[in-house]
Amino acid sequence: MADNLNMTFGQRVADDDICLAPDPRMLLASIVHDFNIFLTPIMSVLEEMQGRGAGTARQLKRIDGAIYCAFRAKTLARQLVDFASPQPAKLAAVDVGSLLRRLEAPLASLLSGRIRLDLDIAETLPKAFIDQQLIDRVLFNLVLNARDAMPEGGRVTIAVAPDRYPAGPVRGGNSMIRLTVADTGSGMDEATLEMAGEPHFSTKTNGTGLGLATVRQVMERQGGGLSIASAPHRGTTVDLWLPVM
Repeated sequence: MADNLNMTFGQRVADDDICLAPDPRMLLASIVHDFNIFLTPIMSVLEEMQGRGAGTARQLKRIDGAIYCAFRAKTLARQLVDFASPQPAKLAAVDVGSLLRRLEAPLASLLSGRIRLDLDIAETLPKAFIDQQLIDRVLFNLVLNARDAMPEGGRVTIAVAPDRYPAGPVRGGNSMIRLTVADTGSGMDEATLEMAGEPHFSTKTNGTGLGLATVRQVMERQGGGLSIASAPHRGTTVDLWLPVM
């Protein structure tokens, strides 16, 4: 009798544990939310010090590096959530030229003083059918990658123009918008290029491999695509293919 009671009680506890076990994705999202709350005032103070020019040239350089690391941390936290639990894209008509002009200053702020940011926006552009917030995050991610590839300085060019998708038909046909982020950095050899965008593969010794993998995932969820061209010492060009209205 006692054995039966113990067995029944044990089974009930086990069942309760299963019911009460938190969803790991929800737990991750909650941690990332709190992490970003703690990080926001740190970034605000650093940006205020940078804006006031507080300190010597060496100290300002360290402040710039701290802002970059803090922004990298926020980006990585968001990537973890996106990769673990991708949400449906909220598609709408977006003027990509206006989007880039709005983001020019924030994107430039991520780059060191030795890196120049140029925009090249076609005069006539159809509207893209995309999730604007996801594209914002993709652009910040790619500009941060470009900065990592140019420790001695260089140039980042973001260009947008109508084009035809080269890799076969996609949703809505081959007529798309090509949004390009190109840098003059260290580039990748052929073997590395073949692995770029694969989950958990990184060219950095301390990288997570979520950056380009998340970008590819985001583009495919919107009915678009991703293509990469690179060569050692000749920089990297990432093309984001956006569906049009």
